[in-house]
Amino acid sequence: MFSSILSEMKNKLTPELAQIVALITSDGHLQIKAWRHLTSFYSKDLDEINKVKELFKEVFDVPGHVYEDTSPGKKFKGRNLRYKLFFVSKLVALFLKEAGVPIGNKTNTPFQVPDWIMNGSDEIRGAYLRGLYDGEGSIFTTRQKTGSVRWRIKISFAKNKILLNNALTFMNQLRELLLRFNIKSSPVRYRNLNIRIDGSQSIEFTFDIEKSSFGNFYKYVGFNSKKKQMKLLSALAGD
Repeated sequence: MFSSILSEMKNKLTPELAQIVALITSDGHLQIKAWRHLTSFYSKDLDEINKVKELFKEVFDVPGHVYEDTSPGKKFKGRNLRYKLFFVSKLVALFLKEAGVPIGNKTNTPFQVPDWIMNGSDEIRGAYLRGLYDGEGSIFTTRQKTGSVRWRIKISFAKNKILLNNALTFMNQLRELLLRFNIKSSPVRYRNLNIRIDGSQSIEFTFDIEKSSFGNFYKYVGFNSKKKQMKLLSALAGD
């Protein structure tokens, strides 16, 4: 079965797969342990969940199962309601592992942009960035002292402090991918987060894109998220 995964990979290295890899790397989870082979996604936006479900079906022809997240001790009513999407397939899980999807807790797992994406076509690189920005990106404004509005697009990831160098490498790979589309970004910044239950220190890594590069971001990357894409269009329209 493993050899069949490798033989299929060459034909499946598509923009759609790149987007799936990015979505799991951001808002998803890949679990490969003993008999369990599970791919999952979480979102408060049911429309986004259904889009991922359709994309997964298109690429792998595997059905997904959507549930309301009723985890104990959490409030998921009304605006806080969250959905979870599960795909159960050993073949797909092993395929995604070979495609470069990190396994398990991503905060504690070192990973980089897969080589086939770094060296892929513009369509593949753009789809990967789109998936990451859908999951971990945000577009927002701040009011300057002069009264003017400053637009920015930000992306952030949290990593265990012991993986600082790996995280910096990954974030700078993303900046390199953006720069290939002439999308300029700030240097990577990082700050300490709270101490985790296991006593480890997490760090948030982030960088911004200024409005001067929004046009190329819209042209080559963009958002699948309707809310984020509408904000991007509003920024480009000068609102």
